[in-house]
Amino acid sequence: MSFPKNFVIISKPRKEVHRIEKKHFGLDVLMNFPGAWRALNRKWVENPDLLKAGEIKLLSEIDEFRHFLVKIKYLRKGIASKHFFEDDAEFELWQHINGFSLAVNATEDLAEIAAVMLSVGIYRDPFALRIRRISKEDFLALVRYVKSLGGVVNILHLRWVRTEKGILSTFKISGKTLNGFDIEKLIEASKRVTRIGFHIPNLGGTEFNFWVAHWGGGTIYIPQMPERHNIWSLILFFERALGN
Repeated sequence: MSFPKNFVIISKPRKEVHRIEKKHFGLDVLMNFPGAWRALNRKWVENPDLLKAGEIKLLSEIDEFRHFLVKIKYLRKGIASKHFFEDDAEFELWQHINGFSLAVNATEDLAEIAAVMLSVGIYRDPFALRIRRISKEDFLALVRYVKSLGGVVNILHLRWVRTEKGILSTFKISGKTLNGFDIEKLIEASKRVTRIGFHIPNLGGTEFNFWVAHWGGGTIYIPQMPERHNIWSLILFFERALGN
C-alpha cells in the first residue's frame, strides 16, 4: 500500500555555491558555528537536549540536482503523553543547485534543522536556506501558473473572507463544488490563505495532485510513488511559479 508523500519547500540559497567541498557532516557543524542557534525554532533553542544526533550525506549530483540523505535522532512527546521518548528520523532532501529544495517526508521542525545544517555546512551562513513560506500573493501566482498548465484548483482553505454579508471566519471547499467560484477573487477577499490543492494533468510528463499550505509544506497524492524526476518537476514548478 502506498501513502501520500509529505514535502517541505526550502528557499533558494542567499549565495551560490557550485561545488560542495564536504559531502558528509554531522550536527556538530551546526552546534559549533557562531550564531547558528538564531536560525532555529525556539523549540530547539530552549530545549537543546531534544536534539541528540544528526547527519547529512550527499548521495549524488545528477544533472542540476543534488540528492541528500538526512538522519536526525531527537526526543519527542508521544500522542497524549507528557513524557519524551527518543525517535529516529530519516528523509531525503533534493536541491536544484542554487535553487529551491524539497525535503521529502520530513516534518516542519526536522526540515528546519536540515535547512540550517545545509546552510552552515555548505554556505557558511545559518540563514542561507529557510523554509519557504507561502504568502497570499504567492498563492495567487501558483493559481495562475497552474491554470496556464491546464490544471485546476481542487482544495481551497481561507480565513476571514470578506463577503456581502460580513466576514466569514473560515472558508473550506473542495472537489467539484469549486466549479463556478472565482478562485482569485476569493483569495483576494481573504485575509489569509491556509491551504490550496491543485490537479495538473501534465507536469513534466506526469499527472500531479497535491496541496500546499501557507507554512511551506504540503502533500503529494498523485503520483502515488513519486520518482526522482517527479520531485525535480515539482521543484521546478515552484521555482517557475514563485520566482524566488
